[in-house]
Amino acid sequence: MIQGLFSVDEVTAMIKNGDSLLLAGDAPLLSALPKGKWIAGCTSRFIENGSTLVTTREKIFVHNLTDFTSNVKLVVYDASTIPSIYDDAFENGFSVLIIPFNSDVRNEYLLNCMNYSNFASRPLCGWGSVISIYSEHEQNDESLVFSGESGLSYDNAGVVMHIELPPEKYAEIHTFNPLVPESGDIIVFEENGQQVENVLVNGIRQNFRQYLINQKIDRGASEAYNVLMGDYAGITINSTILPESDIDKEKYVSLGNNVYIGIPYRFAKSNYDKSYHNLKQVEGDIVFSLSCITNYVFPDVFLKYLKYTNGPFVYGEIAYFLLNHSTVYLTVGKTN
Repeated sequence: MIQGLFSVDEVTAMIKNGDSLLLAGDAPLLSALPKGKWIAGCTSRFIENGSTLVTTREKIFVHNLTDFTSNVKLVVYDASTIPSIYDDAFENGFSVLIIPFNSDVRNEYLLNCMNYSNFASRPLCGWGSVISIYSEHEQNDESLVFSGESGLSYDNAGVVMHIELPPEKYAEIHTFNPLVPESGDIIVFEENGQQVENVLVNGIRQNFRQYLINQKIDRGASEAYNVLMGDYAGITINSTILPESDIDKEKYVSLGNNVYIGIPYRFAKSNYDKSYHNLKQVEGDIVFSLSCITNYVFPDVFLKYLKYTNGPFVYGEIAYFLLNHSTVYLTVGKTN
């Protein structure tokens, strides 16, 4: 399987060959590609062979799925149609979703995905398109997504490649999380969202901001990794507690990712560098992978555990839910 960074000319040749491609790169490069069986989003940081960290706006990262797919279907979803995403997937296969980072469709998926028809019944992964949430340029094209079928880009719609596999093959989505939870308080949220007022702590309702104060959790330390870890049927959903700002009004707590009602959360252990000390190395026939941008500053994680992964660093990775601090990878195996 072909994975890695390629020039526009090289990607164009794959498209004209009829290949099925998942692409990531800078918007001007993606805009130069011909129509074909591909979808794409924007980013500028990548990992090759689990060891080489690359920052470039001159090449496009390719996951070429042609060798093991029997059929693909490209769909563009807006906020009103994305609830049907699992219904549209092939019976045997997987789907990849790319959504603009700041968009109505992302907010819709973030808040309501677990209520969609047939949610998580078929493998779905993906990521949020944006070069950097800290970009100085603030260009509109830095969070576009692209559909090779239409040849168009979108700033408020998601693009999906639904991939069908032959009967003898199956797909599995995996997540690698370099954090591990503490064994302390269980926190349950009363509603979905990224700004929280009240929570249940070990079953007792209280103001979340005051709870953090009582626990002496420093929300002003820029280097502190105050991360909540939720467990949904074995899928770990991380959400960072953001430093307090005026928008919190001494009442709320803002989070870097959505939290979901009813899911038990615990705090991650504070030592980010050592919390993955005993994790196993990821192996298998990995056909697609991506990682949270926060992992870019920890290259030893990849050298030790993720040396078979190749793909973009992103601001929000998807494994059914939208995640933080995770590496998402997909394997294809044989039924017998």
